[in-house]
Amino acid sequence: MSKSLFRSMAVCLSLLLGIASVPFAATAAAAPIKVVLDGQPLVFDVQPQVIGGATMVPYSGLTKKIGATLTADPKTKKLKVVRGNTTVELTIGSNQATVNGQSVKLDAKAIEKNGRTLVPLRFLGEAFGLWVNWNSGTKTATLETKRTISHAMGETTLTSVPKRVVVLFNGMVDVSLTLGVKPVGAVESWVQAPWYHYLRADMAGVKNLGSELQPNIEAIVALKPDLIIGSKTRHEKIYGQLSAIAPTLFAAEVFGWKANMDMGAKAMNKETKAASFMSDWNKRVADFKSKIGDGAKVEVSIIRFQDDNTARYYNTGFAGSILKELGFNRPKPQQDESKVLVNLTTQEQIPLMDGDVIFDISSSYGEGKEFKTQQEWQKNPLWNNLKAVKNKKYYKVNDITWNMSGGATAAKMMLDDLIFYFDL
Repeated sequence: MSKSLFRSMAVCLSLLLGIASVPFAATAAAAPIKVVLDGQPLVFDVQPQVIGGATMVPYSGLTKKIGATLTADPKTKKLKVVRGNTTVELTIGSNQATVNGQSVKLDAKAIEKNGRTLVPLRFLGEAFGLWVNWNSGTKTATLETKRTISHAMGETTLTSVPKRVVVLFNGMVDVSLTLGVKPVGAVESWVQAPWYHYLRADMAGVKNLGSELQPNIEAIVALKPDLIIGSKTRHEKIYGQLSAIAPTLFAAEVFGWKANMDMGAKAMNKETKAASFMSDWNKRVADFKSKIGDGAKVEVSIIRFQDDNTARYYNTGFAGSILKELGFNRPKPQQDESKVLVNLTTQEQIPLMDGDVIFDISSSYGEGKEFKTQQEWQKNPLWNNLKAVKNKKYYKVNDITWNMSGGATAAKMMLDDLIFYFDL
């Protein structure tokens, strides 16, 4: 190779390394920030920008677009914006604002730039009940003044992000709190009433609406909700009553926690929170599957003893769906996904409960009759002949987080249990 060619290659390599060393943030920062309102791009005379992690936009330009009125006091540098029943007040140079008199801390201070006041977009949007989402890939902030949500009973259009949410099934209580939304009213937990212990700290002040099977309609009306979330399997007969009170969304399955989180996040402007949760969940599931490897080929059985001297095994349901996602095999009798569970009425059917591992989700919060059944059935020689029992792979687990709750946080707690039991 000639010296001149070698020198040319060296120069080219130096240039490439120099280009590669330019920080990505510097090149990305040059891309303009786009703001889209109800599908229409907005144009501002001062370019929106990211300051301290917050997307800042010209206040006056946006308020006009959303039909709000703006007044300003140049002496005090105070701004006041009114839209419908909402009044927002803030001061240039301060990260404190008020919404209908209630103090709110901003993500960043309102500032002046080129004769315009820039304020955090998310604060302004959420203060006026708009859905606000940020796409970092395209550097686009999307705002919506209304949103149509598909659900088990059709479609429901919301004209403002709900602030007073009523929840009518246990799984959605968990999901709502996971998303950072405390309902104003909720049906009580199946056990540990009024709320499951693992949720109780976040449920202070929530109105108890009674049983999931028969929620208190009068109490719901009194709460003046702007969104009701129920379940088709539980509340189909009262859908008309509920939707006359407030916009109503129905879940297709009470234990379909992923679909329910997606529906709730879209309605309550919590898609970023939901995406973060699901990203963490998917990473943990992938980690679990990589660590257990061929261990997932073991057959896992889910059983429950009842207070009427019967038992059952579960094919699907909340716990079954998580075991399926983790790649576990199920015993042959438990592979019929057309049935959530199968009741066993005689002890002669005990062999149908077998598996390499058995998880028992019998309730521990009744009058104790379930455990009388459990003790009676486990005296039968057929029980001691089960593979899982002989190999000491029979485990009693938390029936609330494995079965009764059916929410996102409960799913994480069940996954924690499985990591423990399989020693991963």
